[in-house]
Amino acid sequence: MLLSLAGVAAAYDDDTALTGTVINVNRDLNYVTVRDDVTGKSFKIDTRSMNARRSIDVWNLRAGDRVSATGAWSNSDTFRADRVMAPAPRALNRITNGLTGTVENVNRDLNYITVRDQATGQSVKVDVRRMDTRRSVNVWQLRTGELVTVNGRWANKNNGNFRADFVNFAGNSASMTSGSSSPNVIIGTVESVNRELNYFTVRDNATGQPVKIDVRDMDTRRSVNVWNLRTGDRITINGSWADHDRFKAEMVGF
Repeated sequence: MLLSLAGVAAAYDDDTALTGTVINVNRDLNYVTVRDDVTGKSFKIDTRSMNARRSIDVWNLRAGDRVSATGAWSNSDTFRADRVMAPAPRALNRITNGLTGTVENVNRDLNYITVRDQATGQSVKVDVRRMDTRRSVNVWQLRTGELVTVNGRWANKNNGNFRADFVNFAGNSASMTSGSSSPNVIIGTVESVNRELNYFTVRDNATGQPVKIDVRDMDTRRSVNVWNLRTGDRITINGSWADHDRFKAEMVGF
């Protein structure tokens, strides 16, 4: 039985939660695969420790259904759920309550960055103490003038204070949401990683063909750590074609 909206809101923990779209359900192995709203990356939700009485019936879920899960990360690919619910209003709110702007200042000592909001022109102090580093860029490597998107919630709107859940380069977000590749962008799914030869292989969403991604000249500061990529990760690569089946990456992101 679905929880009431009030019950969901009360149960939802902003810092240990995942909200997204169901991709598949595997009852035999006790997990549900969900595409994360923020990154577009697919994660397994391990339901073995789930409180069934306080959750929806996950085995009745279908591809395309929307869910929120609370719990904790087992590793970079698996989220161990204690509850699985209908999409929590607070979860949807934190995605909606995002801001895009240019970096003005980075203060590692006090755990915040300052961003000038494009919509208002105002400077916003972004608290990154409880940011999900797994799904964010390394904020301490950001530079003044770089365009970023921050998702989270207002801690104090009057004082221009925003609490971040996720911080990513704005250009990466735009590419990811486009859903298709262009001559200078590939969106696809990771098939393999070869650190010794400095490349990984993705299956291009646009063509369905495997493409070798050459990362030797990649901007590592603005990219995810490609050696931590896993088979099935959905990513965006900016760069240019070296030949018909090799793409030279400039930037790689979720």
